[in-house]
Amino acid sequence: MKQLLVRYDPKQDLSALLEPVTREWGNGSYGKLLIHIYSAFSEEALLTELCTGLKKILPEAMIVGTVSAGEICHAKMMEPGILISAMLFETTDVRVVKYPGVKGAETEVGRTICRKISDIPMIKAVELIMTGTEFNTRLIFEELSLCKEGVQIFGGYAGGHSMDVGEHFIFDENGLTDDKIFAIFYAGTDFHIDVDKTVGWQQLGHHFNVTKADENRMIEINNRPAVEVYEKYLQIDRNGNFAEETFEFPLIAKVEDDELLRHTITVEEDGTLDLAGYVTEGMKIYLCFGNPSLIVSLVNDRLKQVRAFKPQAILLYSCSVRKSFWESFVDMEMLPFEKLAVTAGFHTWGEVKRNPTSGSVLEYNITLLSIAMREGDPPEEEYPEARIDDTVLKGQASLIKRLTTLVAATTTELQNAYNNLEAMNQRLSYMSQYDALTGIYNRRKLEEVVEENLSRAGREGGKVSLLMFDIDLFKNVNDTYGHAVGDTVLMEMSKIFREEICGVPEGHVGRWGGEEFFAVVPNYDAPRALALAETIREKVAACHFTGVLGSLTVSIGVTTADGTEERMVLFKRVDDCLYHAKQNGRNRVVAYEDWKSCE
Repeated sequence: MKQLLVRYDPKQDLSALLEPVTREWGNGSYGKLLIHIYSAFSEEALLTELCTGLKKILPEAMIVGTVSAGEICHAKMMEPGILISAMLFETTDVRVVKYPGVKGAETEVGRTICRKISDIPMIKAVELIMTGTEFNTRLIFEELSLCKEGVQIFGGYAGGHSMDVGEHFIFDENGLTDDKIFAIFYAGTDFHIDVDKTVGWQQLGHHFNVTKADENRMIEINNRPAVEVYEKYLQIDRNGNFAEETFEFPLIAKVEDDELLRHTITVEEDGTLDLAGYVTEGMKIYLCFGNPSLIVSLVNDRLKQVRAFKPQAILLYSCSVRKSFWESFVDMEMLPFEKLAVTAGFHTWGEVKRNPTSGSVLEYNITLLSIAMREGDPPEEEYPEARIDDTVLKGQASLIKRLTTLVAATTTELQNAYNNLEAMNQRLSYMSQYDALTGIYNRRKLEEVVEENLSRAGREGGKVSLLMFDIDLFKNVNDTYGHAVGDTVLMEMSKIFREEICGVPEGHVGRWGGEEFFAVVPNYDAPRALALAETIREKVAACHFTGVLGSLTVSIGVTTADGTEERMVLFKRVDDCLYHAKQNGRNRVVAYEDWKSCE
């Protein structure tokens, strides 16, 4: 395969400009011709005329065009213009399918593309050129995530150079549209592709929880207006140049084993943030910042991978925010790719990539997507070394590099401290609810559970039964075998109680204190609670406890409530039943209802 690049100038003859392409295509070595057009302009007449002219000169060509936020020619940013990338394939089966009417039919469009993937033999990859900001991409990607394993999916969103103008169009000889997806299917035994993303933005501080969201609208974080994450922590005024200032500190979300960056487009009057990319409730979101040292390191790692792959052509789809971040140094991270193969692409309003581990197709921002392609086996000759030359970072950029290195180091230290504090808080929360020895609920938590279940029984007209257990003659165990054996008995006893009680729907058990245990069994009337207690008593009597000769037994008190009784009254009632069981020979169950009827 081969990639040839042409900078289009409407003042020049198109046939003359395309002469290298027509000559190469005409030699008879190739079976498919794919043309990408990346345009800084969105004038429909200009672009339609170009596509029509291309079809006249190269009628076999498949054409996909997109308005772009920056045209990448030989791995360098062009002056705003129109770039034609002609990709010629020898044996690869390349098909372009254009899906109209996407808005409102996203799920069905995703399924249709999925079916197409299944129908193409030896399919390796699908490229999507789309106006992702104009419809619900999440629904499309959910369907594509279910497609055949191993198929790589990648692409970019259309969008113009100006963030203030909604030039989200793709195009071909039929004109501009914002309601289509161009899908390019690559298949064949000799076709090889390597797709990966590079970010380099680093999280800053602790996470926030997305508590209210609607697709690309993040409404609340930690139950507060989302805009406050910028107003409170970075003093960015919502009434100022909000979008431009927040570009420097986008958001990063943790999803599965991946990280999705999101930058703000606008802020609504109520504090809702409109983002480039969807968010969902429950996501953990961090503020983040671009770290030049990290970016350089990660891109260099990616260059090593691409060099080992030995490509014949490379596409770069890079977020427009990266272009804004680098400003005059924008070429620095792209230029080394041209050492490995002819490189073209565009700056996008969003990037698409399939996660190779989970299979999920995800929407990214602020990502450099590098796509390396090759037909046949890799050549034997070594490819040249390709590394970023970051010595060009001088002056203010060099200062930013040092400052971000400092921020990264201190952020890591603060994050570690925060993680330690969070772990300590989790431990304290655990200790406040669970018994340290047995791992089951403690008395404080049990009282809460009783209160919750009594309230529910009162509202819904149900029943709840309470069981109190006491290990008979437990003091003898400690005196005879020692406290270590006594602790083992408590743990083994709690395991029996847990297996039986927690086997009941919504059943809870805990340690009441010393050798006493307590259980809450919702939706059990008195006869069922009594039967359960008898089962536990028999199981304990039949068990052999570690380090103890002979058997152990338990006495059990049982009572049932309907939610109208006071909690403390019930505690005394079940305690009285337990006392009655112990006073009358131990190893027995006494139910309050039976006991009172016999008095």
